[in-house]
Amino acid sequence: MATMQTDHIALDYDLLFTMPFHFGTGLRAGLLDRTVVRDRNGVLYVPASTLKGVWREKCEQLERLYKPDNVDRVDTPHNLNKALWGLGGYVSMSTRIFGSPQYPGPIFFEDAYLTKDERDLLDKDLTKNSASDLQTSSYTQVHLERPARTSVQGALYTSEFGLRNFLFQGKIEGSLNCMPAPGFASPGPTCSLLLLLAGLHMIERLGGNKSTGKGACTFEIKKLALNNEAVETTQWQGWLEHLDALSKYDYTLQEEEA
Repeated sequence: MATMQTDHIALDYDLLFTMPFHFGTGLRAGLLDRTVVRDRNGVLYVPASTLKGVWREKCEQLERLYKPDNVDRVDTPHNLNKALWGLGGYVSMSTRIFGSPQYPGPIFFEDAYLTKDERDLLDKDLTKNSASDLQTSSYTQVHLERPARTSVQGALYTSEFGLRNFLFQGKIEGSLNCMPAPGFASPGPTCSLLLLLAGLHMIERLGGNKSTGKGACTFEIKKLALNNEAVETTQWQGWLEHLDALSKYDYTLQEEEA
């Protein structure tokens, strides 16, 4: 059985939206039926919970691709029919990153905030309502009855969207306990870290209205550190050229005693 490897990771990233985006509050405001989230100063941000959910989905897709014989062990923890897999010691690579009801997630995902340069563009003397006008635009839409190809009566609504070309910065940090990815010189990545990096690069859209083209985005890893040692960009990019190492992951791995 493969040995376990525990690494403390810290990853800083830039997130650039190339299309308008919507992270909803579920609340109305004046003529706006769907408003977007803001921090206490009225400035837009990207909720960590949204990013974590999409990131997990991409990692699970990759894990199913590289472990096709174990697809039943790779699923969201909200699937009650499969939520008991962890009780049998079968911990997936995705679960080692994001957690499950039986396996606490070891990685902390921070909200992503506008860069200092972006925030400086917003006049500090403006009121919150005025600042919002510099950050958002509104779109009025109608809900369609797809089978009939007609609009639904009384279903006209206005949504608020963050403007494209805003640049956000975020960070994740924590410890990953997994088997070392086979075929890499030491110090190399664990299978879970390799999956985490690949999953981030698969994210192309975030937020609501993705089917209409909204939320298109790009990520750039600005800094990656393992056990407080910086990993060069060329090094981790080279790791991603060998994702086939994920196919060697052993689901029967047990946690090592502290």
